[in-house]
Amino acid sequence: MKQKTIFDVIEEEGTVFKNREVFTTEYVPEFYQYRDHQLDTMAFHSRRIEHKRAPHHMLLKGRNATGKTSTLKRYFQLVDERFHNVFTVYINCRLHRTEYQIFSKIYIELFHENIASLNTYNFYNRIMDYLIENKIILIVALDEFNNIKSPIELNRTLYTLLRAHEEYPNVEISVIAISSEKNISATDLNVSTIHLPIEIRFPFYTHQEVYSILKQRCDLGFYPGVISDNLLADISENAYRLGNLRIGIKKLEHAGEKAEYRGSCKIEKEDINNYFKWKY
Repeated sequence: MKQKTIFDVIEEEGTVFKNREVFTTEYVPEFYQYRDHQLDTMAFHSRRIEHKRAPHHMLLKGRNATGKTSTLKRYFQLVDERFHNVFTVYINCRLHRTEYQIFSKIYIELFHENIASLNTYNFYNRIMDYLIENKIILIVALDEFNNIKSPIELNRTLYTLLRAHEEYPNVEISVIAISSEKNISATDLNVSTIHLPIEIRFPFYTHQEVYSILKQRCDLGFYPGVISDNLLADISENAYRLGNLRIGIKKLEHAGEKAEYRGSCKIEKEDINNYFKWKY
């Protein structure tokens, strides 16, 4: 029998995953569990869109892996589908940590143009002109905004976004900030007097909710019979004890990969052990 090459291994079809995307951090379920209240609250404070005004500013707060980013992305999906006069931009502030980087991200999302010769002032003016000319409402999400490089950069960025209407009277901008920290970085008086966001809390899931969410991922991502209820319960218990749903989701993905590596169509106990350290 011909020995498999590395390319044969990479390209071969597996027998475990029906949809691997389900186990990625970017995946947003069509039927979202246990965050209806938070999503409804965001929608309630967005009713001004019907009157061509930006939603209220919002602050999504909660521990890591409590559904803040996923809920925000689902909110953006629904808004984008319903309102053609709204433009939403998601910004990961771990990657975009300065005012320049944040405005360049907004600019690229709007114009899809080369930014090599532009500075923050160019970005700002062209963005504002575009919004006014096309009567567009801009909603900017700053995920983990506490990771912006410094308090000076944070204040400068928020000030520019929140006070844009003073220079461009007809512009409509809403900022949705997301934070997993209990204490939000202080803003200076010029910002704090206008940055009065609606605070929406994301408590950690109950034990049963963790199990239900992971069960949904398994039903969508694995073929039937790939994982037993007992093993899923073990992974759910571990994720709940650690207070991190994301670990449970990634553990399912890694267990599926280990089963496929063994050439099996079923996840076994050995596949969920040593999550961070595979043994061959």
